[in-house]
Order: sequence, then C-alpha cells, then structure tokens
Amino acid sequence: MRFETPTEQFHNAVSIAARFAERRANLSALAGILIAAENGRILLRATNLECGVEISLPAKVTEGGVVAIPAHTLQGFISNVRGKSVSVAHVGEVVRVETDRAVASIKTLPADDFPILPRVSASTVFTIKSNDLTRVIRSVAFCAATSTIKPELQSILLFADAGKLSAVATDSFRLAEKTASLRSGGSVPHLLLPARNAVEFMRILETYQGDIDVYYNENQISAHINTIYFTSRLVDGSFPNYRQIIPASFSTEAVVLREDFSQALKSLSIFSDKFFHMSFAIEPSKKALILSSHNPDVGEQTSTIHAAISGEAVTMSFNSRYLADSLQAISGESIRILSNGMGKAILIKDAADESFLYLAMPMNR
Repeated sequence: MRFETPTEQFHNAVSIAARFAERRANLSALAGILIAAENGRILLRATNLECGVEISLPAKVTEGGVVAIPAHTLQGFISNVRGKSVSVAHVGEVVRVETDRAVASIKTLPADDFPILPRVSASTVFTIKSNDLTRVIRSVAFCAATSTIKPELQSILLFADAGKLSAVATDSFRLAEKTASLRSGGSVPHLLLPARNAVEFMRILETYQGDIDVYYNENQISAHINTIYFTSRLVDGSFPNYRQIIPASFSTEAVVLREDFSQALKSLSIFSDKFFHMSFAIEPSKKALILSSHNPDVGEQTSTIHAAISGEAVTMSFNSRYLADSLQAISGESIRILSNGMGKAILIKDAADESFLYLAMPMNR
C-alpha cells in the first residue's frame, strides 16, 4: 500500500479515529486504526466494539492495500509534524509515514483481526438538524450515571413523539430533559445510547452544519456526517419512567437572573465542604434566595440573590455542583426555580425556553 494525502486532513481524520481505539485492548487490533487505500481514496476505521467510525478521504493512491497501525502512535507522530502532504507506504511489517520534515517507521498490527463496522437498515430513520441533535445531547449528557451497576443509567434516552425528539439522562440524584423538533416528524421508540458514545457522536456532529439522517434498529444506531460514518450499540434495558416523578404543579416559584445565580454558586464553592453541601432558602418576605456554605477548615459565606417569588418559604440543602451543572444547558437571562417544599426535588428551567428541564434532589442533612 502506498498513498499521499494532505497532512491537515489526514491529521484530523487520525485524531477522530484515535478516540475510538482502545489503549489497553484485549484484542490488539482494537488498539489500531485500519487504513484501506483504493481508487483515489483512503478509508480509516476504528472501533472499541461499543462504537466506531469510518472516515473517507481523497488521496493519491499509487498502490492499494490494507494495513492496521497503532492509533496513538500514529496520532502522536502526525500531530507533531509539518508539511503540506504526508505519504504512507506499507513495507513488510512496518508502515513508513513521511512528511517534508519528518519520517517514522511504525510497526503494524494484524489487519485480518480488525472488526467490520455493522450497517443499520435504512428502513428505520429520523432526520434532525445537526445543531439540534448536538444541543440535546450536550444538555443532558452530564447527568448520566458513571457507575456500571445500571447500564441504562449510564445511557441517554432518545425518543420522539409527534415530531419532538427528547433526550433524557439521570444518575438517580438529578435528571435532565431536552427536546428539539425532528425535520422528519413522526415518532421514534425508546433508544438507550451509552453516554460515552453519545458524547463522541456529539463531537463529530459539531463538525457539520445541516440535516442528518439517523438510522436505528433494536441493537444499534448510526449516521453519516459528511465523510464520517458513526455507529454505536444500544443498551438493552428499560429507562426509568421519569415522567411520573416530575410534579404537575408547585407550591413555590422563584425567578432569578441566571448570571446572579451562577456567580453565587461559583463563590460559594470556595467555602464548600467535601460533599459540596449548600443551604438553599427561598424567602418570599425578603424577595430573595439565600444561599450559604460552610467549611470548618476554610470559613463560611452567605449570598443573597434578588428574586421574583410566589408561594411559600422553603429551606433545603443541596449539592451545589448539581445546581451549577444545570446552568450549562440554559442560555436565557433568567431561570425559574420551582419547589413543593422541604425534602422534595426542585425543578430548574429557562424562564424563556420550555425545551429544557432539570430536576435535582435535596441532600439528606
């Protein structure tokens, strides 16, 4: 195999593919990037068996062939070289990678052991703006559980009703939901996409502007984004019936400026204990939110935030980081905080946007 291609586009493709390769793989081929060269194009493939990508690039191919190269070795080299083009030649058990200023010989991996990425049937598909799908994933991914005990909670739930796609994630202590319109309309059944794979999907989506078709079946999901083919397994499980825990009404509502709330939480974090404990009070008589944190080794702080309040006074304790996390998915100037009293979860929403909601449980203290 022998080909030549622009350095920048090869570097970008290798960087994307390397994210899907395993550093400590039981199967050595999974630590590599498979490169196939034929008919004026090269195809880079990488997978960790959970998800994978194929990236197609134009190239001057003088000799076709297939080779597997250790992903992070190739990425490390190509990330630190200069030159307009890079040439790659497979000779014996090594691949020679050369630019204007540097040349490397890299030992190959067994190409025959490399898995083929599955293709999902075109009969089940939904269409959505790339920006919208990026936004719904980013808005909820931080809520997915990190524990492996319940795989369904390590996932993002995707489904659609009446042309509205919903993304939902929870770790049992907080929950986020974000909706967006489908270009294709219709409905989509519950799909559980592993959160780690969803984040990689999102990073690829960020490189593209326009509509994308997302294909799915019971076991997998896939999409073509420009010259990149992405596929991921789906989790076989049932997501909790989260709708039943979202109250239909609330006894207290406070509207505050997003920036005021954000600044207070950042400042309070300096005085938080190791559990990020924070006292949270809605005071209708003072028309204010009173937030305080205390660390015996550092000191204490109290912040007062002016608010428009209706309903009853409420005092609870929260993990301050959980409240701060909600703000990354809110872009409006004001937020609504809704409560049903002590010991009950609070709901946080953008005051001007109904497409996002965030539910946080109080701390038992």
